[in-house]
Amino acid sequence: MGTLILLCASPALAEEVAWGKPVQGVRLGLAIVPSSGPLPTELELEVLAHNATSGPQQLPAQACGTVRWTAFTLLHLRTANGRVFRFPIGERVDLANLHPHGPVNLAPGETLRERFSLKHVVARPTEHAGDAEPWALLEAPQHVELWVEFVGGSGGPRPRSGHLKHRLGLPATNVPVREGRCVSRIAAGGSAACALLRDGTPWCWGANPPGAHEAGERGPSPLRLLAGSAVALGMANGIACVRTATGAAYCAGGTLDASETDYEEPGGHPVRVRHLEGGTELNGTQCVRLTDGSLACWGANASSQPGTGDDTPVRVPKLPMEAVSVAAGTSHTCAALRDGSLWCWGRSEYGALGLGEVRSRTEPTPIPGMNDVVRVAAGYQKTCAWKKDGSLWCFGDLLMDAPSPALARVPVEMKELGHPVEEVVFGFRHTCARTAGNVFCWGENTEGQSGGSELRALMSPVRIPGLTGQAVALAAGDAFTCAITAEGSAWCWGRGSEGQLGTKRKNSSARPMRVQLPCPD
Repeated sequence: MGTLILLCASPALAEEVAWGKPVQGVRLGLAIVPSSGPLPTELELEVLAHNATSGPQQLPAQACGTVRWTAFTLLHLRTANGRVFRFPIGERVDLANLHPHGPVNLAPGETLRERFSLKHVVARPTEHAGDAEPWALLEAPQHVELWVEFVGGSGGPRPRSGHLKHRLGLPATNVPVREGRCVSRIAAGGSAACALLRDGTPWCWGANPPGAHEAGERGPSPLRLLAGSAVALGMANGIACVRTATGAAYCAGGTLDASETDYEEPGGHPVRVRHLEGGTELNGTQCVRLTDGSLACWGANASSQPGTGDDTPVRVPKLPMEAVSVAAGTSHTCAALRDGSLWCWGRSEYGALGLGEVRSRTEPTPIPGMNDVVRVAAGYQKTCAWKKDGSLWCFGDLLMDAPSPALARVPVEMKELGHPVEEVVFGFRHTCARTAGNVFCWGENTEGQSGGSELRALMSPVRIPGLTGQAVALAAGDAFTCAITAEGSAWCWGRGSEGQLGTKRKNSSARPMRVQLPCPD
């Protein structure tokens, strides 16, 4: 057999090729394409044919010019239990009825290379029932052994590649590290939520949560294909996005789960989103701040195509300098720039742009009076921004009594909370703020999402009781709210009829309920 190479989690380097023994001067090699992604369905392999002699050699493929030589190569996949599966690479041809159109010639020292993806080799169960088992293996983290064999020619010796050992997927674990906080980040959107555990595994729950393979509500479950790899988490409109330690970005949920573009299988598969890579913020899925400080937005927040739903990212024009913070609401976006100015664009039926009018703007426009801005947050028809002095200014549909008006078309300072506000999150029609470890909410409370004991709109902030320890992070969905506490657990309150609270119960609650995650008690 050829060289044995152990490849765990990280892709092979270009020179890490498992070569087989030369057969009549030709030897085959197999390598993993660098940076092809940690998901097994993204794993790309490269098969190589090398003339190891000083004279011309031939691959006995008898291939015509329209058929790649890899059409005569089989991929072998041996699983941990010893089972071996074989799959043709390239064109699926009838190897028993080859036509003599001429062999593939190799000059002295020449190497031919062909790349292929596992998802293009292993047939999906909907296409070929016999491949159901190996296809399922591609979604389960485990070690497999791979090699290729050339099967063309007329019965002569067949070149084979060396054997590669590779871990498909990343190691899944249900036991997070027990030191420090168990939950490091939390995000919510629509009727679902996700939490990032300290071991790097995203867990999601709620109605049709990201990673679900079928419609319906679901309790907290891991996105196992990204187990152990995530370092950042963002969520909007039911789509959760994570960034791995290598900088790759993956999204799942919402319309991505319904799409068959990448996997031709409904639901559950994280999709690599390259326009999120290289960004410095991952606080949602509609805009990203790039490393040079510029912005790229898509969907309803792309300023050149407002409201079109176009998924192609568009670099935001006419910003005079780089952004230090960006936030996207449902149909508007605001960015704080390096000079402290605040710029907004999009729709403004309720004053979400802070310009004193309800007219939409297709290009970024500076907000009068907003200087020394260092951070911005946005939600459904509302925006909040922090200044250097720690003061919080908001505008749009605030749903509050005087002194802050329910509808503020220009920025107003939020003094009602009495302490510097560290974080603000927006549900569909409710708002929550974190200050000095406490959580205050106001707005609609039909399901207890604002924490009020009476199910009516709250026009003044109400402190949320019942959290174990101080809150260190918040997230809000359409009609529910979640928080992470200092001791590392996640809590949710509000609508729970579709599993939004992350418990086995399906009822709403105005008091925080602990999300059932694999965290130490």
